[in-house]
Amino acid sequence: MNNTNQHIVFLTPGFAESESDSTTIPALQVFLKSMRKALPYAKLTLLTFQFPFTREIYDWYGIQVIPLNGQNKRLKKLQTWRKASKALKKLHKTQKIDTIHSFWIGECARIGEKFAKKQNIHHVVTVMGQDAAIKNSYGKVLIGSNAKIVTLSKNHKKELKVNYGLDSSIIPWHLDVSEFPALQKNTIDILGVGSLNTIKNYGDFIDIISALTKTHTNLKVSIIGDGGMRNEVETKIKNLQLEDTITLLGHLQRTEVFTKMSQSKILLHTSMYESFGFVFLEALYAGMKIVSHNVGLAKASENWIVCEHKIDLIEACEKLLATENSKKERVILSSETETINAYLSVYNA
Repeated sequence: MNNTNQHIVFLTPGFAESESDSTTIPALQVFLKSMRKALPYAKLTLLTFQFPFTREIYDWYGIQVIPLNGQNKRLKKLQTWRKASKALKKLHKTQKIDTIHSFWIGECARIGEKFAKKQNIHHVVTVMGQDAAIKNSYGKVLIGSNAKIVTLSKNHKKELKVNYGLDSSIIPWHLDVSEFPALQKNTIDILGVGSLNTIKNYGDFIDIISALTKTHTNLKVSIIGDGGMRNEVETKIKNLQLEDTITLLGHLQRTEVFTKMSQSKILLHTSMYESFGFVFLEALYAGMKIVSHNVGLAKASENWIVCEHKIDLIEACEKLLATENSKKERVILSSETETINAYLSVYNA
């Protein structure tokens, strides 16, 4: 793999618009930086179908990014697919593509599979999120194909098998630990991190905090994230008279998120579905305890209480709040070496 002739093309619906954009699909950014480091002499190219909204090709940490500027417009979908196919043909002619790595069971997997089959080259598909749980027509092109499918956790693998009948290898994401600040004294009791949408289930989050304030009058809670449900979240906080308890911090850069994590005791995660839960890796490395449902890579431990019902989440938070603040410790669930070596093995299989 580590030679000047190797050419890997990554296909994704969206990507960071520049090296300063740290919040667009962070897991993918961390992965690609590590892959660039692992394969210093390989040619790495990325086609991004929808975002950013530009046609200008740019360099991202030594990876050539080719935006197709689909702009998430349905009327431009076929045009975007044609542009993707044309770009792949041009790239393959310039320097033979050895592997196509598509992200999500969606348009990228469809175009990637069609091209890989025609040119008889490796195709790897990483299932990224709800695409494993919500069956869509794009999955048909992968059934019976030679594509190598990757999921992110045991729960994720199970969902994919149930909904598509597809087998997969599990390769978890890893962190760039250099991004994290030193562990700090807790100034936040409970932290929520994630977009303000229906999936993250912040209605339950606020109900749990409301219940906890009955016995913890000086509770300090913050939520990092923004989204379409912000007005509903603000209204519920106001109706339950929690304005002095819950602070909405909105959208923060990743370095700011990590600083808040390093100052927090508990990550309360009320989502009912996660394919992986990158935030779990981040919280554990930032020295936090986690309270969540059995989603993503959830695994009960002394640092992680996995719950079934809302009442269980309340009791778990009560238990952790009642314990004295012990010395914080970083926990690493998956390493860069493990993740990258696993993908290199898949590329070479």
